[in-house]
Amino acid sequence: MTVPLRDTLRELGEQMPPARLPEDLWRRGRRQRHRTKIITAAVAIAAALLCATVAVAPGLHVEPQPAGGGPVIPRSVELPYLWQATVDMAPPGPATVLFGGDSWGLGSDPFEEEGGKLAVVGRDGAYRMLRYPVHGLRAGQDVRLSPDGSLVAQSVLTGGPAGWLVVTDLRTGRGRGYGVGPSACCFEVAAWRPDSGAVLVLHRTGSVVLGGVGQTEGPPAQYVLVDLAGGALVPVDDVFVRDPVVSAWVAAFAPDGRGFVATRPAAGGGTELRGYDAAGQRRWSRDLGDRRRLAGAGAYTPDGSAVALLSVDGCADTKECDHDQLAARRWRVSYVDAATGADREGPALPAVTGPAVRALGWHGDTLVVVQYELEDDIRQEPDDTGWAETRHVRVLALRPDGTAGVVLDPPAGVSSIDIAQDLLGDGRFGGPVPAPAALPARWSVVAQGALFLLVPMLLATAAAVVILRAIRRRRTATRA
Repeated sequence: MTVPLRDTLRELGEQMPPARLPEDLWRRGRRQRHRTKIITAAVAIAAALLCATVAVAPGLHVEPQPAGGGPVIPRSVELPYLWQATVDMAPPGPATVLFGGDSWGLGSDPFEEEGGKLAVVGRDGAYRMLRYPVHGLRAGQDVRLSPDGSLVAQSVLTGGPAGWLVVTDLRTGRGRGYGVGPSACCFEVAAWRPDSGAVLVLHRTGSVVLGGVGQTEGPPAQYVLVDLAGGALVPVDDVFVRDPVVSAWVAAFAPDGRGFVATRPAAGGGTELRGYDAAGQRRWSRDLGDRRRLAGAGAYTPDGSAVALLSVDGCADTKECDHDQLAARRWRVSYVDAATGADREGPALPAVTGPAVRALGWHGDTLVVVQYELEDDIRQEPDDTGWAETRHVRVLALRPDGTAGVVLDPPAGVSSIDIAQDLLGDGRFGGPVPAPAALPARWSVVAQGALFLLVPMLLATAAAVVILRAIRRRRTATRA
């Protein structure tokens, strides 16, 4: 630097006013530093919450891979997570198994209002939930899986469409309502037509019907055939007094869909079985007595020539049986002719012990059934397959060689189950047990979780600001 330039800069500096620095400049710097730390922490926590929310979005999750060689019915299932995503959030596609109960992941949870749930297992192993505003709905009875595993029929669904029949498409997550009137009051799903194009329901037609000859007063009902494509509701036969305890064994369709059978209380007590054509016109009827009942929705033999019945040895009247008598029941399979209703011969199968047995369907000459196990404590007038009375179910294969093997044994607490008929008919059992993935989660659970974390974060931030201000005031007072 030259001498003239240095002299010039000195003169200019002397002409400038002196800088005025505040006395608390150091304290101001510390306060700014603390504010920066607090803001940075808040932004980091908010970013973490945002990342957690994005991570549980549908599509950003890890699911088990399908078993090699196509879909297979698993040899068991696992209990879903409490926060498992619903069908409408992330559709699982066609299902292998539908199940329910009152255990971890299936009963009420702290994230939702009162109600019940059923779990759907997709063919890729994904677990999804169907939520209901009421408790006690049972897979395979109140809620039935279509034969191809792609649809679910029920009387009510949380967030579902209006109508007393709600059919949910597991491929899209969307539902459609059928019928006019309040849901969850007016009908039971009886059976699916084999092509998954129609559902037979048992519809309540009024409040009370006066008992006729051989009948008592009770809720009147009528079978209605619901066409899913056009929405047509076709009444089947006349009105009768329904028995709400026999929903596990009310109806079954022939394998070709050209006919079906349905039950009703007989005039002299016991059960009456009636055969119908595809349009719902009655062809025959017969009295089964009080010890025989339709085997279930899978009662027709594979060739459609016979219908399986279940005959009980032991205490027959559920209302008169105690716990031990119900548990000691033995169920034997017999047959009637599908064309006439007359008794006939069929595959000789082993008897099954338990309070109740329900036929799911056939694989060749092997009948696949659900075996029920009672809770220790039951109501005074128990339901054979009731949600409160059933502790556990498992799926058995009854073979003509006299053996009975377990083909699906779910965990304790699973009290109802249904299986896709297309896989059952092909004998696609014994698949690996799919593990439920923790993500995706239900949006309501994500929102509550984010709120649960955000409130403590805000409280902690406010507390930190108050503490820092108190420290600053104390230091200021001390210096003064």
